[in-house]
Amino acid sequence: MQLAGRDLPGPVALVFPGGGALCAYQVGVMRVLLEHGVEPDLLIGVSAGALNAALLAWNGGLDGLDRVDHVWRHLRRRDLLRIHPARLALAVSGRRPSFIDNRHGRHFLARLFGHRRIEDAPVPLTIVATDLATGDAVAFTSGDVASAVLASTAFPGAYPPVERDGGIYIDGGVVADVPLDIAVASGARSAVVVQLPPLHRAGPVPRRALGILLRASTFGVEAHGRTVLSRPPAGLTVVETPADSSTVTTFAIGNAGQVIDQATAYTRAWLAEPT
Repeated sequence: MQLAGRDLPGPVALVFPGGGALCAYQVGVMRVLLEHGVEPDLLIGVSAGALNAALLAWNGGLDGLDRVDHVWRHLRRRDLLRIHPARLALAVSGRRPSFIDNRHGRHFLARLFGHRRIEDAPVPLTIVATDLATGDAVAFTSGDVASAVLASTAFPGAYPPVERDGGIYIDGGVVADVPLDIAVASGARSAVVVQLPPLHRAGPVPRRALGILLRASTFGVEAHGRTVLSRPPAGLTVVETPADSSTVTTFAIGNAGQVIDQATAYTRAWLAEPT
């Protein structure tokens, strides 16, 4: 397989980092990759990227991607989060583990995946979360899909940790937003990292606590990802799809159409460039 002038020895893993609402961008990138014959042997997803990896595992090819595209374009904030002042007050006082409960997200994932199990995916699937007890990245390769995605997307403070198989887990992006080591452990010889737009630096600096927290965590994840990509594991061929900067923020659910269309145009232009 070739991509952007590089030979990709198989098996080829597609790696989907996290980024909340920005992960709609990965849908546009995937459309162009599929048009160019990039068919994955393995799918690895982190945080909201885990949602894409899981959806694509059961929705292969361009017809399947149309279904994934439909999910994102029709996603609304109320499907995933509803902020209740009473819970905010309880969280601030230390009587709740998060500002938002995850019941709406749990119901949303149950509607999408039902009782599907990771080990039954038509394309081998890995979902990455962070073990809250140890701080280790954990690769879920079996068990219930919905609870694994819920754990992988449990952004600390915003959503509660998820108990699963005797462990307690939070967002996989905390320690492994670009899990190339997990790709190697899964048997991959190449990894295509389906990147997200970097934070647009223009605009006002946030002044409120949540905005500051989100920007600071974004800076940290971006810096860690750049470090990982600059020193990939030995023997792993890595291609990173480029992404233009975006003003869409992590929780800006409802902007998926704009983000997908931007990704499609940008990725087509990238692959049209002479190598």
